[in-house]
Amino acid sequence: MIRPPRLRPGDTVGLVSPSWGGAGAFPHRLERGVQYLQALGFKVRIGRHALNQRGFVSDTPQHRVDDIHRMFGDAAVKAIVAAIGGDHSCHLLPLLDLRLIRENPKVFMGFSDITVLNVAIWKETGLVTFNGPALLTDFAEYPRMFEYTERYMLKALCEARPLGVIEPSTWWTEEFLDWGAKEDLKRPRARQDSTGWTWLRGGVAEGRLIGGCLESLEHLRGTRFWPDWQDAIMFFETSEEAPPPERVDALLMDYENMGVLQGLKGLLVGRPMRYTEEQQQQLREVVLERTRAYPFPIVADMDFGHTAPQFTVPIGCCARIDAENRRFEILDAAVE
Repeated sequence: MIRPPRLRPGDTVGLVSPSWGGAGAFPHRLERGVQYLQALGFKVRIGRHALNQRGFVSDTPQHRVDDIHRMFGDAAVKAIVAAIGGDHSCHLLPLLDLRLIRENPKVFMGFSDITVLNVAIWKETGLVTFNGPALLTDFAEYPRMFEYTERYMLKALCEARPLGVIEPSTWWTEEFLDWGAKEDLKRPRARQDSTGWTWLRGGVAEGRLIGGCLESLEHLRGTRFWPDWQDAIMFFETSEEAPPPERVDALLMDYENMGVLQGLKGLLVGRPMRYTEEQQQQLREVVLERTRAYPFPIVADMDFGHTAPQFTVPIGCCARIDAENRRFEILDAAVE
């Protein structure tokens, strides 16, 4: 496992758009996100092609990967943050200079479609990557990034010590305020009280954290970038497209047929976005049904992924689930 150097005040954060061109489409979100990074004490460098828009992506695959390579190759840049996800980071997989990345370890962070790069980079280089906030969705939050998101992000990226116990947020939101009409600049998003995480199955387990957005993981199946799940704690969540519980059921059955579930030590499920209460319950039942042959502990409705706020999950770090005591902790430092 390669840990990137920790972030320090005054460090430069590079911004890239590996998939969708949202940074160019919504300049007010870009501006707010950059300003917030600067308020945290960081400098910001925007990738050469990060503000472009080319159909349903930001730019050509070569230009998008060039931005990532420049950031990894630039000694002044200490972290790389995705502007937003999309559905086409998979274009970059054949073009990644893995040797460059391995020899220049630094923070690489995003979620949703950035799962493709997070997992591929970790699998091929051993570099800890971060399933965490993106610029447009989280750093640009009005009137500021949610405190829960900020706290766990800074702990993961800036402290060279084990992350320790992760506590549930007391509230959550999935409200979307129209960026095009700038409704997101008029008020904060509406919050819903949280009753905490759902401890679906008991037990105690330790394992390395691997996962991300469930739909995005599909891009890695059958490729060299598909990880070894043996002795892992899998974490997954579903996107704003809200694939129904029956779709999740089919994917988890695929995982069982592939031998993935048999090797797991534990399972963490993020709170699904845009699900009714009935669908949420169906999802819990699906997870239990598909894993009934395996004794590992399971926690659902956790605070990572497409609902907000979210805690940052370091891929490749060891974590511990203690369902009896309702305790989840990350045992490793993610940076050095």
